[in-house]
Amino acid sequence: MLEIRNQKKFLYISTIILLAIFAITLVQNIIRYSNHASYSIWVSIVYLCVSVLFFMPVVAISLRAQIGIQKKYPAKFWGLVLLLTPISLFIFYIISNIVLHALGYFNHYIDAEYARYYFGREALYHLLMLLGSAVYVNRTKGKVQTIDVFKGRKKLTIELHSVEWIEADGHYVNFYVNNETYVKREKLSALNKIFGPSFIRIHRKYIVNKSYIKSIEKQGRNENLILKSGKRLKIGQSFRPIEW
Repeated sequence: MLEIRNQKKFLYISTIILLAIFAITLVQNIIRYSNHASYSIWVSIVYLCVSVLFFMPVVAISLRAQIGIQKKYPAKFWGLVLLLTPISLFIFYIISNIVLHALGYFNHYIDAEYARYYFGREALYHLLMLLGSAVYVNRTKGKVQTIDVFKGRKKLTIELHSVEWIEADGHYVNFYVNNETYVKREKLSALNKIFGPSFIRIHRKYIVNKSYIKSIEKQGRNENLILKSGKRLKIGQSFRPIEW
């Protein structure tokens, strides 16, 4: 699985692209058909909302599917993506056609004129977006950092982005993840050297994931780091000031 924040960023960018396509196409329709007595801008807006913006859920679902394919079938990734992409476009065409028919745009559930319109222009935009999603997934496949830990006697692999904070405990360190605790025999100083910039050391006993920091609280001479979970961790004197 890719980091949740990166997935959201990709979906935000995809939404902006679809909005840009929507705006450009709407302007083109206004210029082309505004002289027609029967033309209504609201008809164009609804039409484009269905045929363009309604594609956003398909992008989100395809992104998740591509991530799953990359994880389970990495050797067959591009073959499966190239197989599923046209299927996704065809399914979207059918669903959007049915929606537009229900709104009174077409007399039939499958309209030939809409097929010429969609596969003549919109499908190309959507195809590029799905292939862009596949390129994104393929390029980021090796960027997710993981670490082997133990839960009791069971060995597990966890992703670093899910770790809220890490605590030194003698010859071991504890990893805190979603109300669960995992253990690894390692020195905190060694982990601090290999972890990326998304983690900071705030105390001789603590390393914290920056994305889970909520605030810093001062109590006299002491400072505490407040995590989004509500956990309070003391900031060591030699580790001030903390920036995240």
